[in-house]
Order: sequence, then C-alpha cells, then structure tokens
Amino acid sequence: MSLAAVTSHLQQTLDPVVSRFIKPRILSSIATRMPRKLNYLVVEKLLNNAFAEQIGDGDFEFLEGRVLQVEIIDANLFIGLSFNHNRIICNHFNNLACTSDATLSIDTLNAINLVQQEVDPDTLFFQRKLKINGDTELAHHVKNTIDTLDPEVIPGFMLTLMEQYKLRAFV
Repeated sequence: MSLAAVTSHLQQTLDPVVSRFIKPRILSSIATRMPRKLNYLVVEKLLNNAFAEQIGDGDFEFLEGRVLQVEIIDANLFIGLSFNHNRIICNHFNNLACTSDATLSIDTLNAINLVQQEVDPDTLFFQRKLKINGDTELAHHVKNTIDTLDPEVIPGFMLTLMEQYKLRAFV
C-alpha cells in the first residue's frame, strides 16, 4: 500500500472522529474546563494582537470601565471583554451569562465569517443572526470596530482552525 493510500485511509478513518470534536458545544465544553487564566491569556493575546491598530487609534476607549459580553450561541459560551490601560481584558470565559453592559450574540459559523470579512455585520444584524442586547450604542460601536479588522492580522493557526471548522461543521 502506498503512502498516499495510507494517508487517505487514515484521513477517512479520522475525519468522523475529528468532526465530532469540532462541534461548538464540545469545543466549548473542553475550553471551559481549561484553567481560567489560560483562557483569559489566549483571548487577550489574540484580541490585542488582532486589534493592535484599532487599539493604537483609540478605537476601544469606549469600552473602558464597561463590559461587553460575546455569546457564541451554539457553543453556549460567554466571553466578557473590557478595556483598560490600552489593552483588551477578558473578564470571564465560561458557559454562564454574566453581568454586562451589552451582549453580542452570534453562532460559531457566522462569527467565523464575520471575523474573516466574508459577511458584513449589518447584514447579519438585519438577518437576526447577530443579536444585540443591553447598551445598543456600545454593542454597535463594537460591531463596527470588528468590521475594520483586517483578516491578514489573524494568526495563521487561527485561520487554519476556522477553515477546518467551516469544512467539517456540517459533516
């Protein structure tokens, strides 16, 4: 049997297993069992790197002293974000809603498409695929800031994970 045949057979065998673990609720369950500090560190590092230009331009100052909660609906995951000392701060990362000034709710696939600039946030909002609760001015400001994200600044491993999710999400 050739190496290509072995690789193909291995991929066919593993794809159903991998697909089961790439479901949003399973990923969320795994992530929320990780040490809290690790989740905070990963979220903060990714967001501060991805939005470095916007942070430098003062685009996140509106979030200072406030909490925006991002809900990934199909993963039952809630991530609380604030801004302090020129940095995006993760306040909570769990499967329970917490107190916040505003909440943006979206499913995993639409969140990926939004981050990759494959869909306009206003389109998702008017299709009711991106929901806003609480301080709508705050949430709209965040929504519009996300729209300025250059997909080129997203780390390669994150792009790969997002693409793999999109390929396997509906298997």
